[in-house]
Amino acid sequence: MASTTDWARAVATTITNYLKSEEIATLRRYRVYSMIESGGNVLTNQSGRGFSWEIQFRNQPVSGNNGETPRSFARHNLWQTCALDYRGYQSMDMLYTREMLENRGQQALIDVAGKMATRLQTSVEQKLAAEVYTDGDAPGNELRFQGLDSMFGWDGQTINIDDGTPRAANAADRFCAPKDVYAGLSTELGAIAGSQTSAGSWPDAQCDPEYDYFSPILVNYTSTSFGGSTWIENCVPAIREGIHQARRNDTKEAGINLVMLDRRMYIDCLNNLDAKERTIVSKTNGLKSYGFGDVFEIDSCEISTEYNTPVGCGYGLSTDNMALHSMQPQIIQSDGPYFSETNQAYRYVASVLANLKMTSPRSFFKLVDAEGA
Repeated sequence: MASTTDWARAVATTITNYLKSEEIATLRRYRVYSMIESGGNVLTNQSGRGFSWEIQFRNQPVSGNNGETPRSFARHNLWQTCALDYRGYQSMDMLYTREMLENRGQQALIDVAGKMATRLQTSVEQKLAAEVYTDGDAPGNELRFQGLDSMFGWDGQTINIDDGTPRAANAADRFCAPKDVYAGLSTELGAIAGSQTSAGSWPDAQCDPEYDYFSPILVNYTSTSFGGSTWIENCVPAIREGIHQARRNDTKEAGINLVMLDRRMYIDCLNNLDAKERTIVSKTNGLKSYGFGDVFEIDSCEISTEYNTPVGCGYGLSTDNMALHSMQPQIIQSDGPYFSETNQAYRYVASVLANLKMTSPRSFFKLVDAEGA
């Protein structure tokens, strides 16, 4: 017959060891986290009140020179600072002393501890999987990750396909006008300075670097300019548009390598493709290497789906421009059990204190239905 001390030791050891052994497995159960982890962008033991990074929003001025042209020297600010705080999640449980006494056989005690550890682990990891997409700046989400939808906001305007000016949502327009604040900086076109420098419509038109240095691509997948008016008709050209327009800045940053669709959109996209058009994934460092089977390629970019992808949306990701920053030595930290004499109960917690980071919204795109949103 086990003592209370034996029971506490079994619970503590089981929970702690279970969570440690499941550390990497947690990330690899989900597609987006798998790709972040594979790029070495899971950072633990981080300190400070938050974390910040610099974004270059303009280039150095360049002028003509004939070898005798006078030079005028001046300082130029090329950088903006992004900053995020740490946020977290926790899953808690407890057992009363009476419950412990009712299950005082040693095997029963170990089984109880194992089930509790599994329940805590599963609850936290499933929550984290959904938080990749969360708008952490929306009212009521102050303690949640600042996920992808934290930077994909817009106010219902699309970008005129003829001249690049914002207007009320129009079926012909391929892109929505980004309007959000991410990591303290505006995603709106020309928020700091700059303008289009050629005729046409953004993002096809050329523009000053500072005009769209922090602006994501919001593809209106029901645009009639793609040739149809529904997702199943427009899916391939809409995805292709997002992939290539997100590379518009011609920088050395990693490009789009993964598109996540909601399951209905994923199935419709497959139905739109015939055997000759579909490309079998041959990458050795993509989702296939983690054992995910429902993957195909468009323009060398993996297309996939998972349960937590928001309905009616698709996300174009540059996972090398994503990172998970954690203050704790492991992503999911276990604490307890702690005995409360007042409640006569053992209490324990699995918790996360971290946040997601997207280096710049310009490296990402989102597929939306502009008129149905």
